[in-house]
This record gives sequence, structure tokens and C-alpha cells, in this order.
Amino acid sequence: MEQDSLIKYCFTYAPGGIAFISTEGYFIKVNPAFGRLLGYAEDELANRHEKQLTHPNDPGVQEATAPLLETGAASGIAVVKRYLRKDGGTVRVKLDVIPIRDRDGSHAGFCAYASECSEAEEPKMLQAAELYEMVSEHTRDVISYGIDGVLQFVSPASLKHQLGFEPEELLGKHASEFIHPDDLESLGEHTFRESDSFICRIRHKQGYYVWFEVSVKRVADPEGPQVKEIYIGRDVTERERAQAALRHSEHNLAQSQRIARLGSFEWDALTGKMLWSGELRRILRTDPHADVTFEELMARIHPNDREAARQSIRGALDGREIQVECRIVLGDGTVKFIRIQSVTTWTSKGRPLRISGTIQDITGQKLMLQMLEESVDRYTSLKKYNLDAIVSLNKSGIITSANPAAETITGYSVLELIGMPFAELLASEEEEAHTLLHKIMHEGALSSMEMKIVRKSEQPAYLLATPAPIYVNRKQVGCYLIAKDITEQKRKDELLLKSEKLTIAGQLAAGVAHEIRNPLTALKGFVQLMGESEHSYSQYLPIMKEELERIEVIISELLMLAKPQAVQMKVADLAVLVQDVVMLTSAQALLLNIEIHFFPTGNPLPIRCDPNQIKQVFINFLKNAFESMPQGGTIDVSIEAVEQGIALVRIADQGCGISQEQLRQIGEPFYSTKEAGTGLGLLVSHKIIEHHKGRIHIASEVGVGTTIQVTLPIYR
Repeated sequence: MEQDSLIKYCFTYAPGGIAFISTEGYFIKVNPAFGRLLGYAEDELANRHEKQLTHPNDPGVQEATAPLLETGAASGIAVVKRYLRKDGGTVRVKLDVIPIRDRDGSHAGFCAYASECSEAEEPKMLQAAELYEMVSEHTRDVISYGIDGVLQFVSPASLKHQLGFEPEELLGKHASEFIHPDDLESLGEHTFRESDSFICRIRHKQGYYVWFEVSVKRVADPEGPQVKEIYIGRDVTERERAQAALRHSEHNLAQSQRIARLGSFEWDALTGKMLWSGELRRILRTDPHADVTFEELMARIHPNDREAARQSIRGALDGREIQVECRIVLGDGTVKFIRIQSVTTWTSKGRPLRISGTIQDITGQKLMLQMLEESVDRYTSLKKYNLDAIVSLNKSGIITSANPAAETITGYSVLELIGMPFAELLASEEEEAHTLLHKIMHEGALSSMEMKIVRKSEQPAYLLATPAPIYVNRKQVGCYLIAKDITEQKRKDELLLKSEKLTIAGQLAAGVAHEIRNPLTALKGFVQLMGESEHSYSQYLPIMKEELERIEVIISELLMLAKPQAVQMKVADLAVLVQDVVMLTSAQALLLNIEIHFFPTGNPLPIRCDPNQIKQVFINFLKNAFESMPQGGTIDVSIEAVEQGIALVRIADQGCGISQEQLRQIGEPFYSTKEAGTGLGLLVSHKIIEHHKGRIHIASEVGVGTTIQVTLPIYR
């Protein structure tokens, strides 16, 4: 029998129904057995639509086989459905539907093998269909089926609800297309078992990702290389968020504990076991995984602190809260300070259940506290045993603390000094000290100053005070004054100054005598003329008056130098003071064959000074210049403003000069380049200029001469 005849014979006489259905759902050809199932002749079913004969509540072949068309699968699908018979009844049949494809792979129709369900099979198949419908339509989990990862079926209801897709949008696509790339990479490294589960992110239709816990069952096809897989996925986004928040919280807690060096523990009062946090294990340097007990904790506590710590912890079992500080000794001998705090949880019967608490590493705090205490002790010792008075003032100038030396110097007790305005200690004439105190408080000035105070006994005392600002939180709240009693030193300086004045006066005596002798000779001559003449003397009187005034000025200047004068600070023109000195010494210069060239400034240069002391300085410098020029010569004296707020007086002679070695020792007591000199003159000059906040600079070259420059602040 030929092949075509054989196929036709099998089709016609097959006991089961066979139907060829077009892609549009029309019957192309059915065999007699299929016609008998529905009560129709073969030609009555030709070109009729399969859906017309399908029960209204059941799907047509087109609907049932839609997944096959989407995926291009060659395997068939089993469908249980009801057909409408020609006699008006219904018949339930089981259809095994296989897609028919052309040589080019395009879909050409279906071949359906039909068999009537027996009465015994019908309830089971109905129950299975209803169960499938109930599971696929109502379960919250997404159920899917695939072959080698290609999706063949996805439960429609849960898919739409949880991921927004329709089943046909996923069928035929590989499951990996919807998994987050990061999770796909980790899953690629995972070795899957026959039954396995994993958590990953699956893409929603709108583009964002949803966390799913997926259980997978893998079944290898015994007849081929394919692997069939059933996936059951559940949305665990909220759980993952909660777990992520918990992990974040635990991480933050661990970080916070590490930053604060604060570990936590829980002690089970019934079993005696303790749970330690990672930070506590780090503090105590224990094995991260080893079990620990209360006794092991006690063993780490310093022997001198152990009993007190044990008593405190036992007190927690009596209902008291623990708060104890102690030392622990680590394995390498390192000692740490810790603070233990805890609370107790009780059972309903009033028995201790557990003790929960914290242990904080306070070693750094303790060391800082010790350093602070040492610093306070050092500061207290510095104040208490310092021979200089140390007082602190607030911004208002009120004394807030004082040391014993301040008591000795002022005569007031510490209690009397505290709360007293510092200005009350100052002598009434100390205007500059008042001004400087204001600058210290409001401008941060730090210059040392001499000041005169009145002791409790109403006796004056002289202090050299150095200020130091007090800052709290980067804000000045007051200042310290460290004051040295220089009363005795001032007395010695005054004696030295007086001695120097007398020396200068004596050395000027020859010049002064010459200056006085000349006008006296003139006066004597005029008196003789007046005695011998009978004419009017009015023409001689102005000359006589001028000469007498000259004598008066010279004697006044000499007395001013020789006579002790109280220091009187006032504003004076430096140019006038220097000019007076030049005039006073010019007579002595003439006797020594020395010319003084004076170059005054065109503008006044006011300075705050004691004029007598300033004159004494320049007389001393000119006297030294005279002595360095035994053969005579020229001295240039100039005065000018060199920069803003500074006046400069320059005295340049043509004397023998001073070597660099000698120049380094100039100004030291009892050192002099002169054979009979004491060196006190230049020392006094330095002190006077320093007191006036000025500076002296001396430059000299042997055989050329010496130049002295004196700078003083111009008074504004």
C-alpha cells in the first residue's frame, strides 16, 4: 500500500477523533470518529468555525494554543473542553493539540486528537481544571513554567498585579531578560540544585525593579537535552526594605558604638552566659566567636577594682542600676578604663531574668582628665609659688583671682583683691596704664608697661606688668597681669640717673663758665662806660638785658640737669628739645674746637615724654662725641620723621670710632671705651629711651666715626 493511501486509511478508520483546524479556527477536515463525537457528518463540519461548536464557558482552540504560537514551540498542549452536539447536547472531550508548521517554520494550523472523557475521568479533569484556574487566577505568587529558561506559561492575574505585564508579553522570552544585571551576575556564579531558591530583583513593566523570592524546580527531559523549570515567585520588596533598614540600623549602631567606643552586653541570669557586641569584643580584645561568661569579664577587671565592680553588679540583682568605673587588664598587659552601666529585666515572679548594659572605653577621657588635672596643678603651683604677682581681670577690669605674691606686693589679702576694680590700685596720675588696660581688653595689646600703684598702706609701689589675654571658646573674656615689683630697682635707677646728671653737669662746667664769663665781661664793660660817661645809657640797656637773659637760660639748664626732678610725662616738641641741647653744649664744643651742624625739621614732632630725661640722653651722646674728637672736628645733628608715626634723631661725629668687638658690649654696666668711664651713661640713656618706647642704634667704624640713631614714637 502506498504511503498516501496508508495515511488516508489511518485517518479514516482511526478510533479517536482527528481534526485539522486552520490558523483562523475553521475546521479544514475531520475524520468520521471526530464527527461521531459531535453527531455531525464529516462534510457538515468542513469550514465551520471551531468556536461555534464550543461551549460558551470554554476556550476555543485558538485561545488555548496562543502560548504555543507565541513561543514557536513544537510540542503540543492538552485541552479539556465541551463541544455542542448536533442533537443539542454537550460532550466533554480531551484534545491533544499539535501545531502544524510549514517547511519555513511558519504556522499553518493545528492537528487536534480528540477523545471523549469517561465519567470517571470527567470529575478529576474538571477538578484539575478548576484547581488550575483557582491557582493561576487567585494566588499572590507568580507561577511560571519554562524550558531552558524560556517562559512557556505565566499565571496571568498575579503577573499583572505584581509586575504589570500581560502573559503574552513574557511568553517566549528568556527569564534572564527581566532580572536586574547585578543579580544576574551573582546568579550566574550560583550552582543550582534540582530544587533551589534565591532572591533577586525583577523588572516591572514601568522600568523599576521589585524584590522577588523565587523557588525553582528543575526537571531534566529524559528524552532530550532540555530542562523544564517551574518557578514560583513572591514579592518580598517590603521584607527586603525592612531587612535593609534593619541592616542599615545595625550598621549605624555598630559604627556609633565604634565611634563612641561603646560596647553592649546581655547577661542571662539563669544560664550565666553573656552576649557581647562586636565593639565590646574589640574593646576587650576577645575572640569574636568565643562564648564568654560573667566570671571571664570579672577576670579581666583590675584586681584593685574587681571587688567594687562585683559588688555593683550584684547590686543590679537587687534592683539597683549599675554605674561603675573601673580598669581592665588586657592580655598584653595594657590597662584600659571602662564605664559599666546596666539595667535589669525581671520575670513576672520578681526574679532577675537578664541584665542588659553597656561598657564604654573611657581611657582617652581619663587620660585627658589626668592631663587636665596635672595642668591645673601646674598652673596652681605656678601662681602660688611665683614671686611675681599674678592677677586675673574680667573684661570690666575687675580682679577675679590673685596669688600670694599679689598679697605681698599690694598689702591686700586675696579676698580683698577679688572683686576690686584694678583701677583702684593705680596711682591717680597713671593715665597711660588706664589706656593700656583698655587696649588689652578691647584690642588685644600685649606690650609690657611700668605702672605705679598705691599699696594698702598708702605707700607707692612700681610694677613692671606684662598682660596675657584669657580666651574661652575663642573669645577673650579677660586677661592676666603678671607684675614684678620694681620699686627698689626704680630707686636705684633714680640714684644712677642723679649721679649721671651730676657728672654731666660737672663736665659741662667749663663750657658754662665760658658762656657766663663772656656776657659778664660785656656787662662789666658797659657798667664802666656808664660810670665814666655823662650821656644817656638807654642804648646799652637792651644789650645788657639780652646778656643777662642768656646767663639765666644757661644757669637754668644747668640746674635742671643737676637738680632732682620728678618724672613728668607731657607732650613736647622733639625738635625744640634737641635744639635746646645743641645750644647748651655749643659753648663747650667751641672750647674743644668742635663745630655742631644742626639740621632741624620743618615740622613739629610732638612726643609724649619727660623733657628733662630726653635732654639728658642727647647731652650724654654729644658729650661722648666731644670726648672722641680730641683734635676737634664736626658733629652733624639732624631730626626728621622717617615713617608714619616715628621720629628719628641722628648724631654723627668724626671721632676715633669703636671696634665691632667693643660695639657688642656697649650699653653693659661698667663697660666703657674710656679709661676712666663707668659705662653707666649709655646704660641710663638706653633705659630712658626704652621707657619712652623708643630704640637706640649705634653704628661705628674705627678711624671714621660713630653714628647714633634714636627713634621715638610721634604722639598722635
